[in-house]
Amino acid sequence: MTRRFINQDNNSNKFWNITSENNTQTITYGKVGTKGRELLKEFSSAAECEAETAKLIAQKTKSGYVELNDNADIPVKEELSEDEVAELFFWESIRKSNKYRNANWQDYDPDEHIENLVELLSKSGKQRLILFEKCMQEKLHELYTAEIAELYVILDNDFETKNGVITFEDSFSGDGFIYFRCWLLLKGKEFFEGLKKDINTFLSPDFDFCIGNDWAEGLLYVADEAYGINHDNEDESEIRDAVSELYPDVVHYDDSEEMNRETESGAGYHKRYPKLVEEIVAIRKPS
Repeated sequence: MTRRFINQDNNSNKFWNITSENNTQTITYGKVGTKGRELLKEFSSAAECEAETAKLIAQKTKSGYVELNDNADIPVKEELSEDEVAELFFWESIRKSNKYRNANWQDYDPDEHIENLVELLSKSGKQRLILFEKCMQEKLHELYTAEIAELYVILDNDFETKNGVITFEDSFSGDGFIYFRCWLLLKGKEFFEGLKKDINTFLSPDFDFCIGNDWAEGLLYVADEAYGINHDNEDESEIRDAVSELYPDVVHYDDSEEMNRETESGAGYHKRYPKLVEEIVAIRKPS
């Protein structure tokens, strides 16, 4: 019996076939469109072979492989657009460079994450770095909203509590808001997408991190720093300049423009986000 599987998620376009016959197991795998490689293994019994085959199939399906029906052709995979490639590379780089992604986020240090990210990106070519920089600027711009600005105030600004009402100071640093958005990006794609829909995502038990250090200015320079590791470039903004030249329509993260609406003021934060404000204030100390 032969069972056929494919994985065409993101950049993948791979096949994996497995055949079990009596006590012999044959696996063929590789990139779609190629002959692939073949592995042959014999077991002490047909039952052991069948059990091992079932185990491997479970592992493959868990990792993203999908089974093909009998005699079904492998579908032709559409090529990813440049934007899709850039976004995939951006989020994968953020994820891979964070060694605390499966650990206690209380130990997380954004500066350490950024150092790891620079090292990882230094293994990529210039075009990849340009795509990373372009995507980063786009994602920072997507977070340029009243809701994210209000989250910044709730996390960072001074506040006072009177008669059960929590009131925040309204003003904040424009540069600080950029660095704050960088910090949000370092939390990964799932957090980013959830936060854009509802900033109460910040309270989700799926995301565990310390709010004591919520600036990550260094993210703004990782692409150029990574490029500089392997190139004696006098221009420390070569990658950023290349993005400006190649993609003039990309809105730079510090370009001023109107937000989607006016931000709250004073006690308005508590009124709009009662649970979020109360939980955040509970772990902060008023000035």
